[in-house]
Amino acid sequence: MPEWTFKISPIAASRPRISRCRAYFTGPYKVFREAMIDIVPNTLGDGFIPYDKPLKVDVELYVKRPKKTKLLTPRADIDNYLKAVFDSLNAKLWDDDKQIISVYATKQWAQPGEEGYFVLGLEECNDGGAE
Repeated sequence: MPEWTFKISPIAASRPRISRCRAYFTGPYKVFREAMIDIVPNTLGDGFIPYDKPLKVDVELYVKRPKKTKLLTPRADIDNYLKAVFDSLNAKLWDDDKQIISVYATKQWAQPGEEGYFVLGLEECNDGGAE
């Protein structure tokens, strides 16, 4: 199973803001999306060809720990973290995240003083995911 470590603290996807003409993102999620534009090709390497078959994906999210927190795990819903990660990998790691047929995911704090990151592994399902 190929595996990649993306050196950026995961951020939960936020809802887009709507103006008269368009939808747009603001705040930390916008910064995450913009940073992923450079991080993804650097992590995957030159000439990477996106997967085009159904996929099983494992994701370990290590969110940067705030200086003070009483929480045992990051507050945001895990599905919002996954949406941010998956959307930023469309047309880069896979053609579209609709190819993902199975997900195993965990979220936790990164070690104190450590920057956040996420590790993603995948398995291509040549049989369309049938067991």
